[in-house]
Amino acid sequence: MKMKTMQWIRFMFAGWATVVLGLFLATCSAEVAEQVFGLPRMGQQWVQAIVMTALVVPTILYLYRYVYRITGVKPKVLEYSWTNMYHLFTGMFFAIALTAVGFIILSAQGLIANVQWHAPDQWFAALFINIIIAFLYEAFPEELALRGLLYDVLRHRFTAWLAVPLQMLLFVSVPIFVTQLQVLVGMAPGNIINMGYVITIISFGFVLQLVRLWSGNIWASMGFHIAYLEIMRFVVAKGYGASPILTYHESVPGIIIIIPAVVILGGGVASLVILGVKHLVQKRKMKRDASLTN
Repeated sequence: MKMKTMQWIRFMFAGWATVVLGLFLATCSAEVAEQVFGLPRMGQQWVQAIVMTALVVPTILYLYRYVYRITGVKPKVLEYSWTNMYHLFTGMFFAIALTAVGFIILSAQGLIANVQWHAPDQWFAALFINIIIAFLYEAFPEELALRGLLYDVLRHRFTAWLAVPLQMLLFVSVPIFVTQLQVLVGMAPGNIINMGYVITIISFGFVLQLVRLWSGNIWASMGFHIAYLEIMRFVVAKGYGASPILTYHESVPGIIIIIPAVVILGGGVASLVILGVKHLVQKRKMKRDASLTN
């Protein structure tokens, strides 16, 4: 059954507004926790993560139920089913592999040297805690809402190659509106919105959506999201307040920024190649099945 125009608009706005309000209320809760209870930065991050997941995830799952009911189309195994959670590692390994490629390129060109791996006891605890917080605050609710519900609703009206860029625009609009709400109530803005930030967010959203498309699972895009954040914090930013996983010498200061560029650009190119190959295989299979039936 085709979704009516007003229903489509309501679902789009409800999903988008849920993420915006979730992020805004999560940051407000953390600020209140700091001012009232004197929570340190780590405590504030836990508050943000719990509030974000508690507000966004149940709401998006509730909206998903209505989408399935209205359209009459519900997959046998839901992409966000816990039974598919192992796909989280598919996305993680994809991002880690791209990071390794980036380091190989930089090392081969002599742009970094003396790369040293630090023992896990120096960074594992901090990394593990940050992964949980990143999953609850960013990857889980954002992917479920943006690359999940909103993309699926867009697909009821548009082809995939039009729905993907529209999803990217919705993604970049979220931090812009959250920042405006923060400024409106007198809070310090959580992000500095400039052209570089917008380009990064749009590119990131593009890769995340492609990862979901070729993997056929929303958990893979969650895994890629988490891995990218932790690479930025524990490799590029050298520890995020803790001991880094790797240390290295840069022949050109700041050249390590090539790593996230390789992850995003390389991830986009590799994803397009994977989708192209899958399309060709599927097309040949359809032709073979058609010839057999004839």
